[in-house]
Amino acid sequence: MRCRARGRNPTTEIAWKKLAGRPLMSAMSQNNIDRSTRTRGRRSLLAAMAVALVLAIGSASAVAASSIEGVWSFNGGQIAIQSSPTANGTFEGTVVSATKFAECTHVVGEPIWTDITQQPNGSYWGLHQWFFGACERNPTRGPTAWRVLEEPSGAHYLRVCFSHPETSQPTIAASGAPKGPSEYAAYGVTYGCYNSALIAPLPVVAGSGGVAGSIERLTLPSAKKCLSLRLFRIHLADPQYDPLKTVIVTLKGRRIPITRKGKYLVATIDLKGLPKGAFTVKIHAMTVLGHHLSASRTYHTCIGKPKKSIKKKPGKKG
Repeated sequence: MRCRARGRNPTTEIAWKKLAGRPLMSAMSQNNIDRSTRTRGRRSLLAAMAVALVLAIGSASAVAASSIEGVWSFNGGQIAIQSSPTANGTFEGTVVSATKFAECTHVVGEPIWTDITQQPNGSYWGLHQWFFGACERNPTRGPTAWRVLEEPSGAHYLRVCFSHPETSQPTIAASGAPKGPSEYAAYGVTYGCYNSALIAPLPVVAGSGGVAGSIERLTLPSAKKCLSLRLFRIHLADPQYDPLKTVIVTLKGRRIPITRKGKYLVATIDLKGLPKGAFTVKIHAMTVLGHHLSASRTYHTCIGKPKKSIKKKPGKKG
């Protein structure tokens, strides 16, 4: 008797294929097609997102590069342009290093440019502080135009065009025109145009997390050593591109007088009449750009050592 080897039944296999093969194979093929389509869809979506991200970064860089905010040179001085304190979407230019326009000096802390508003064409319109003949402030400001332009080297500069008070609003084209007096009339300029170089980003207060710019902080004398003198001075230097406007120094709640000597504000601390021990000096300051700074430090007076008594040697008796 022959024994048949056990294995697949050809008849049953053919019947299974006829019964289920076509729909199942079709479904499997359709699944593969759907999976492939979804994969290609995801790849297309990722590629589109990557392109959008690159464009967004490029756009953000362009906006940052063309921003009017910063510290600009102007006629031997410096003007810092920042968002207006009123937070109404305008900008304001404050003198941080004295500058001279025409014949009159604009002092540190003066808001020389106000109501600077960006226009749809990328330029800015606003107002400039003018003076009468004897350098008396004119209450009516003159219309002014600004535009940030780029040199072939990639450096940015600020083109500024002025008109006298109660005259036409000047304009500046994307090319930087008007580029000379012969073109002034066509662009509504009744006084003249100047170029200002970008000196630095706006300064930021230490710990504020602002973008790159000089860091503002108050520096006090070291307290590592005790003070043997009962009178010492604290010298406060103006932060770079943002001088100190007001400073209050207190000791035990008592306000200390302050005097300016050149680039420094000097407070003289007098400890006469105070008991020996520790005392804290507190300083609160505001800069011309409206930044608030504060610092404090505790100092210790030295306690004199008791003098050693010198015993006299008994003399020899004769």
